[in-house]
Amino acid sequence: MPIKPLTVAIASGKGGTGKSCVAASLMVSVPGLMAVDADVEEPNLSILLGAEPYASSLVETLWPVIDSDKCDRCGECVRACRFGALYMFGKAFPTPNDLCHGCGVCSMVCPGDAISETGRPVGEIRLCRAGGMTLFEGRLNVGMPNPIPVIKATLDAALAEGRDMVIDCPPGTSCPMVAAVREADMVVLVTEPTPFGIADLDLALQVVTDLKKPSVIVVNRADLGDSDIDALAGKYGTRVEVRLPFSRAVAESYARGKPPASVDYQWKEAMIAIWETAKKAAGR
Repeated sequence: MPIKPLTVAIASGKGGTGKSCVAASLMVSVPGLMAVDADVEEPNLSILLGAEPYASSLVETLWPVIDSDKCDRCGECVRACRFGALYMFGKAFPTPNDLCHGCGVCSMVCPGDAISETGRPVGEIRLCRAGGMTLFEGRLNVGMPNPIPVIKATLDAALAEGRDMVIDCPPGTSCPMVAAVREADMVVLVTEPTPFGIADLDLALQVVTDLKKPSVIVVNRADLGDSDIDALAGKYGTRVEVRLPFSRAVAESYARGKPPASVDYQWKEAMIAIWETAKKAAGR
């Protein structure tokens, strides 16, 4: 029986905790992994891995097109859109805006068959390579307000490869983060021992608990604060897997665009331990 590929998501309740550092360090510490940069608004994993793009594909969503010859300006489409993505002022024709999710409800409810749909580019998927490593990088087009279609398309493309992979998730706990961790076998939550760090970790733990995802916690810069993260972990039935102290060498390597595990053996050992934990959680 073939072994199911293992997917580990690296997330955080807030930005700046070292999430991408952990994702890149896992890639250089565990041979044979594939990476996905799902932080589509600010992808930077290719910088840390030194990966160069060699192929790309567009990500499109459906966009409503109003036929003014058929539209009688009844307003049914405006009332049906739950996202408020259609404007209609007075007797003017309905006008779509950037809140459109491409759900197609407007075309379904139009009694005059006046609404058709066309593809609208919202981003791209870049396939990148660094040595023997492969990276799927999602990029949201500048000015686009909804990253979810790009995240989903990037993950679908990567999952189709059927390989063990690491997902660098968007920061925070809103819809983009949820979309990125939904297919994960385990979520690694990276935090810092500060009041802001523990408050946002609490929110992230609520999300992964609601999604019924096993999780572990990585405390970065663990010697720079005294928040009781162990108590919070116990509340949600998880644990602190790794504590990584502040290191000037690690900070300098990150500033030069190098994964911490490439210069610090403690980081490398920690990444291998995290992957072994993920394998056990997935029953491998």
